[in-house]
Amino acid sequence: MTTLLSPDSRLLSGWAVRGGLGLASWGLQREARRNDRDRLQRRIDARATAEAALAERDALHRSAGFLPM
Repeated sequence: MTTLLSPDSRLLSGWAVRGGLGLASWGLQREARRNDRDRLQRRIDARATAEAALAERDALHRSAGFLPM
């Protein structure tokens, strides 16, 4: 059984398919970024480095004695 569609339905269905494919590829790229072990390890290392730098800075401030505010 065939159904008659309006001529504009082709345009709308094309947009829907392209939009769906674009959304699917975006989701796959996002998933790949979130599951990238190397990227996650770099973020963990960067956070640890930043925390160590803050701890060192705080230690230097404490050892400086009185700091006027």
